Amino acid sequence: MEVRLRCTEIGCCECCKDTEMQLSERDIRRIEKLGYSREDFSVEADGIRVLRNVDGSCYFLKDCKCEIYEHRPLGCRLYPVVYDVETRRATVHDFCPIGNEIPRFKIKKVERLLLKHISDIYGFLP
Repeated sequence: MEVRLRCTEIGCCECCKDTEMQLSERDIRRIEKLGYSREDFSVEADGIRVLRNVDGSCYFLKDCKCEIYEHRPLGCRLYPVVYDVETRRATVHDFCPIGNEIPRFKIKKVERLLLKHISDIYGFLP
């Protein structure tokens, strides 16, 4: 499951700039299988690994396209749907200019995946 939007169609890659995308161990291993070193594409922040930014953009962003699109982290696949710990629900991140195109039922479906992903990263549910 992933959230598909027309980002490339409209030339948008804003979510890949100054990213703080959190990575699960599964994400890291999948990317390492492509020949990348975790030390190159990620950094540790507050005890978890996040995608590294190079010159203000994700390590994998080149010409507004993801170099590992088919293998990108789960958080990237599900974005702009994010989990709001205050409301305890999945929601669309208001930063995304076309996030309003995501139907409500899809947001609810993605919520279960987000909770599992958060649990994989932190070891507990929010």
